[in-house]
Amino acid sequence: MGDTWTINYLPEDGGRLTGKLTVGDENVQFDALYDSSNAQVVKGILSSAAAFAATGGHAAYIHNTDTELSVVLPRADIASAEQAKKGMMKRAVIKMKDGSEFVFDYGMLSTKKLVAAING
Repeated sequence: MGDTWTINYLPEDGGRLTGKLTVGDENVQFDALYDSSNAQVVKGILSSAAAFAATGGHAAYIHNTDTELSVVLPRADIASAEQAKKGMMKRAVIKMKDGSEFVFDYGMLSTKKLVAAING
């Protein structure tokens, strides 16, 4: 199954989605549980996610419906994962081989074990 963290995903276009991040043998997968940002911002994020998925050729596969959002990152396409800080907030930044980045905010909790599991 893999290790699971409850964490916030920070899409490139802004906003914040809270959900479960699972680090498995084949994929790193984020399943959004609810939006923890302004509803209008999230509406824009979900539209952007659908547009991103429709462009194809990316290492990330985004499944988006009106009620669910999942980000699936194949481990074979992950270049690295690093710890980062913004103020007191700790983040895990996943860098893909195609140059795209996915940022997960863990609040004030350490991302050391999460980053180690991804780089595993």
